[in-house]
Amino acid sequence: MNHDFAVAEIDGTRGFFVIMDGTSKPGSGQLAQGLAQGVIRAYQSRIALGAEDSSPDLVEQLLNSILMDMHRQLFTNQTGTTSYLIGVASQGQLTLAYEGDCACGIAGSDGKIEWLTPPHCKANWKRDRAHRELALDPARNLVTRSLRATRAPNPDFVRQLAPAGTRFVFATDGFWAELTESQQAAAINEPAGDIAVVSDDVTWIDVRL
Repeated sequence: MNHDFAVAEIDGTRGFFVIMDGTSKPGSGQLAQGLAQGVIRAYQSRIALGAEDSSPDLVEQLLNSILMDMHRQLFTNQTGTTSYLIGVASQGQLTLAYEGDCACGIAGSDGKIEWLTPPHCKANWKRDRAHRELALDPARNLVTRSLRATRAPNPDFVRQLAPAGTRFVFATDGFWAELTESQQAAAINEPAGDIAVVSDDVTWIDVRL
C-alpha cells in the first residue's frame, strides 16, 4: 500500500511544495495526507490574517508554529508516523523544513540532481554522506527523525536561493535511493515513461520556478 503523499500549489507569488513518506504503521498514510493538506491551508490562512513571511527567518517561524499546531490537531485522532519535507518558495528564496528521509534537490539541464537536504537516518548520523552513497547502505532505512505522536516537531531548515528558471525536485527515498541517477533523470525528463520496478514507493514533484 502506498503511504506517500505529495501536494504542490501556487498561490500568487508563493509556491508550496509538500512531500510525505508515511511508514508501514497503521494510520501513516492518512497522517501524511492530513499534514500535507493542513500545512498549506494553515499557511495561507495565517498570511490572510496578516502574518509576515517576507524573509526566510519569518518563514521558519511560521512553519514551526504551524507544525506545532498541526501536531496537536492531528494526533487527537490520528496514529502512525511520517517523514515530511515542506518547501515555501517566495521572493527568490526557497525555505525547506524537514524531518526524515524525504529530500529536495536542484536538477541540472542533464537531469542530474544535487540534493540539498541530508536525510535523518542511522546511516547518516554524522550528516556527512551523499545521497548516492547512502542509497547503498541498508541502515538508511532506519529513520531517526519523523513526525510522531510522542515527539514535538523539530524540523531542520535549509535555505536556498531560487531565481527564476531554477528546477527543484522534491522526492521520497524511493526516488533518490531506489532509482539510479540515470533513472532519476529519465523520470523527470520523461514523466510519461515507465518507472523501474523497485521495492519502495516512488514519488516526486518536479518544479521549474
